[in-house]
Amino acid sequence: MSADSAPRHLIPTDLFGTLELPADPLARPPDALVLARVRTLVSGAAAPATLRAWRTGWAQWCAYCTAHGYAPLAGRPERVSFFLADLSRTRRLATVRSRLAAIVAAHRVAGIELDTRHRLIIAVLRGFRREQSATPIRQAMPLLFEVLPRFLAAFDHRKAAGARDKALLLIGFGAALRRSELVALDLADIEVVAQGLVVTLRRSKTDQGGHGALLAIHRASSPELCPVRAFEAWCAFRGDAAGPLFTRIRKGGQVTAARLSDQTVARTIKHAATLLGLSSKDFSGHSLRAGLATSAALAGADLAAIMEQTRHRSADVARRYIRNAEIWRNNVTERLFRADPALAQQPEGEPDDVARP
Repeated sequence: MSADSAPRHLIPTDLFGTLELPADPLARPPDALVLARVRTLVSGAAAPATLRAWRTGWAQWCAYCTAHGYAPLAGRPERVSFFLADLSRTRRLATVRSRLAAIVAAHRVAGIELDTRHRLIIAVLRGFRREQSATPIRQAMPLLFEVLPRFLAAFDHRKAAGARDKALLLIGFGAALRRSELVALDLADIEVVAQGLVVTLRRSKTDQGGHGALLAIHRASSPELCPVRAFEAWCAFRGDAAGPLFTRIRKGGQVTAARLSDQTVARTIKHAATLLGLSSKDFSGHSLRAGLATSAALAGADLAAIMEQTRHRSADVARRYIRNAEIWRNNVTERLFRADPALAQQPEGEPDDVARP
C-alpha cells in the first residue's frame, strides 16, 4: 500500500478542530483513550486567552500550508520556519512566538514530534529578535496615580455601570492586574480587612500551574480614591451572589450574572480617556498595570517591591515599566531648571563684564 493510499487518521478536537494525521502505512492508529487524555490536558494547560490565540495561530498555519501544498501535521520544522519568517514581515515577535506555540500544541495533541530546536527555527527567531530590538516597542501609556482621579470622575458612581467601572479601575490599578486577571476575579476572591482589600489571584499568565497569589491594596485617605469604598459601592448594585466579580450590565442598568470580557477593560479605559479629551489610542487594558508600576517608581518604591506587586519574574521586564520614572530620579537638570530664580540673580556690585569660571 502506498503512502498516498494509506488510511488517514482523523482526530476530533475542541481546540483545533479535526486534525488529520499524515498517512504512514507503518504507523498504528493512536490509542483513542490516550489521545482523549492528551486533548484534555493540553486544553487545561493554558489560559482561555492563550487558547484563543492558539486557535487563531493554528488556522493561520493551516491556511499557509494549504497555499503551499504542505501537510500541517507533517512535523517538518523547516516548513514551520518558513511560516514564521513570512509572519515576521507584518507581525511582532510575541505574535510569531504565539503562532509557533499553537503549532507545537497541535502536534502534541496529535502525538507527532516537532523539533522546535531545529537550527532554522532558532535562526529565524533569533534574527527577528535582533531586528526588532533596534525598533522601539510602543507601549501603552501608563495610567498614573496623579491622573487616576480624573479617570474615576468620568464615571457616574450613582449608576451600576459607573460603580462597576470605578471598582474595576481601582482594583485593577492597585493589584497591577492584567485585564484577563481582572475579569477572572470572583466575588469570593476579594476580602475586606482593616487595612484594605486582599485579592486572591488564582491563576495568571505567569502562573499557569495555579499556585495563586495574595495581593494587598490599601485603603485610601480620600473617599474618591478608596478601593474598599468602590468595591462596596459596586457590590451594592451587584449583590452578594457567588460568581464573577465584574459582570455585564444591560441597557437600563440591569446587572446580569455574566462575566465581563477582557476587551471591556480596554474599552472602559479608552472611553474615559475620550471623555477627558485624551487620545484613546494611547491607552489600553495594560495601562492600569503599567500605571501602578510607574507610579510606584515615581513615589520612590524600589524594584523588588514593585515586582512583588506586579509578580514579574524578570527584573529586565519590570524595568521596562519604570524606566520612564527612573530617568527623572536625581536628574541633574532639576538642579538647573527648577532652581529658585532669586538664587541665580547677579550679585550687587559685580560688573557685567567680569568673567565667571
